Amino acid sequence: MARGDQRERDRAKKQARLQKDAKSHAKEGNPEQRNLADSAALAAKVAKKAEMKKKQEEEEQRQLANKPVVAKSKAKKKEADGLDDLLSAGLGKGKKK
Repeated sequence: MARGDQRERDRAKKQARLQKDAKSHAKEGNPEQRNLADSAALAAKVAKKAEMKKKQEEEEQRQLANKPVVAKSKAKKKEADGLDDLLSAGLGKGKKK
């Protein structure tokens, strides 16, 4: 019977936790009023998000418009190596074996 006291303490702790949770989940007002308040909050959230997206797009457009144009440097085209050049690459000129 060593666990008897522990079981009682655990039950008391659980009851206290359930009472605390029940208080925090209490809903006030009737469902229609809660639904209206929720829909108004959601509409405000959507409008704010749309405004933020619009501002972000405007900022991106402004940055693209102010971006300096960089001229690409013109590099000389390398002439294609001929077959003889490719075959003789690495061979020393002069002494033959």
